[in-house]
Amino acid sequence: MTDASATEGRIITVTTSKAANGGTFVARHEGRVVFVRGAAPGETVAARVLPEDDRDSARFWRAEVIEVIDPSPDRVESIWPEAGTGGLGGADFAHIALNAQRRIKTDILQELLTHARLSTIDIADVSVEPAPGDFDGLGWRSRVRFSADGGRIGMRGWRSHTVHGVGDNPLAAEPIAQMHLSDITVPECVGAIDAVAPSASGPLLVIRSHQPLTLEDLALPRRLDDVDVAVVTRRGSDVLRGSERVRERVGEDEFELYGGGFWQIHRSAPRVLTTVVSRMLGAQEGETVWDLYGGAGLLSVGAARAVGESGSLVSVEGSARASRDAEGNLSAFPQASVVAADVTDFAARADTGADRIIMDPPRAGVGEKTIRRLLELTRQRAVYVSCEPSTLARDLRAAEQAGWRIIDFRAFDLFPHTHHLESVVTLEPATAG
Repeated sequence: MTDASATEGRIITVTTSKAANGGTFVARHEGRVVFVRGAAPGETVAARVLPEDDRDSARFWRAEVIEVIDPSPDRVESIWPEAGTGGLGGADFAHIALNAQRRIKTDILQELLTHARLSTIDIADVSVEPAPGDFDGLGWRSRVRFSADGGRIGMRGWRSHTVHGVGDNPLAAEPIAQMHLSDITVPECVGAIDAVAPSASGPLLVIRSHQPLTLEDLALPRRLDDVDVAVVTRRGSDVLRGSERVRERVGEDEFELYGGGFWQIHRSAPRVLTTVVSRMLGAQEGETVWDLYGGAGLLSVGAARAVGESGSLVSVEGSARASRDAEGNLSAFPQASVVAADVTDFAARADTGADRIIMDPPRAGVGEKTIRRLLELTRQRAVYVSCEPSTLARDLRAAEQAGWRIIDFRAFDLFPHTHHLESVVTLEPATAG
């Protein structure tokens, strides 16, 4: 199957300027804004406009580089050629030097915060820093989702359903890279495969299928004999080998959870985030802390330990399965409880508040109405963990309007060679101190 975007759409020559949030760079062609993927700052390129945008009436175009005419000093040989023009999506910055990637992400973050008109922080001091010990941005993904199409395993292209081969997959952790999943075929009913490399248990494959399968149906190669396998269909999950549950170790703590559920992807992220959030939260003995969007309890354990048995830790998570995992991971802390509920609904129903809260929402963010309500219920401090800077900026603006101020801001490059980043922000009432 040929990706139409690789063969259709007009070709234009443009010079890029700043980066846009989302992995593209801004250019102009005859007055129209063009978002160019595969470029770098300040370079001249020939780019092909995506077929769905190739209309004179379009407000803007999206395009993909097909030739570099005058390269940027930030351009390097791609660490993942398969992620280039006409290839798989996701590794938007694979052709940009790592230090330049972090500078670009800093520029994007600062621009979003500036556009939100935040007033309680010196935005010029905000910068994106690497995860400790991450020197090359490779081999960091402990979880990788592969797509499957007609039995072929790979990853989808940029704004495309076409599945492409992944080559050496340099972002994948070694246990996943060693699986060489692109070399095998699967039954056509398979739509996706999650490859998981936990820190404290063996690797796992979660096969997402339209119909039940057996190990015989999958006919996996012998090199995967030590890999646990589960098949997920609309009817539920069927473990074919080993277990669908995995163990993750973070410092001295060990977590057990469903392998197909959410966990921080970068191998260093759990330690980085638990350390930073614990310091920013500053929970004290006897206090009440809410961990909102608490997942399997990664951030809850440290908070429960800090408040002690005279305090209270409440984890709120919308996924019933993740909530059950959190109950298990918090079982050693009698002061901890788990509420399986949507955070917005929980906030609307709450008739008492918390001393401190943690918010770690998905990319959609908390939302302006919900964050205002949560801050009404919070007496001392809130820590916001975000994987999407645009929704973070929106919510921080709402927090300032509600009478809160930013007292600390850290940003981490937990997604090297992509446009994504992670931020952790501390908020206090503006009258505090």
